[in-house]
Amino acid sequence: MDDWKHDHLGNQIIILSNQVKHYLHQAAEVEGISGSQSRILHYISEFSRKSEVYQKDVEEFFYLRRSTVTQTLQTMEKNGLIKRSSVARDARLKKLELTGAGQALEEKIHTRVMQMEQRLRDCLSEEEITQFLSITDKLGTELTSLGAPEIKQACK
Repeated sequence: MDDWKHDHLGNQIIILSNQVKHYLHQAAEVEGISGSQSRILHYISEFSRKSEVYQKDVEEFFYLRRSTVTQTLQTMEKNGLIKRSSVARDARLKKLELTGAGQALEEKIHTRVMQMEQRLRDCLSEEEITQFLSITDKLGTELTSLGAPEIKQACK
């Protein structure tokens, strides 16, 4: 049974992805928020440096339904992590901004995430990292050619 999981690339990718997701969720949950809320905090933190961020941006970036994002943002607003405000030119648009508490929490969680990233990098040589990134790009391109949706590059 153990050989099976290592012989199937897709299965091995899913296992690694789940391990990373579980770690990220734990890092967020230790701070009292969900993994989804943590990812949204990071997205707003990163992209609001370049331009205004709206609810529709979050929906598109994470491939989430409007109702899901609305519910998550309402919880985050209620908990004092973000503020949503209507835009003068279009009241339907909701501009998203981190509060001081939201920014502090995002930085704390991001520090833990970067520690995990460093641990992963430390167990690989530079050549292995380069190979890994090249292979994942190649597999992503192949999956897209098979009909899988092309995924936007995540924020760094």
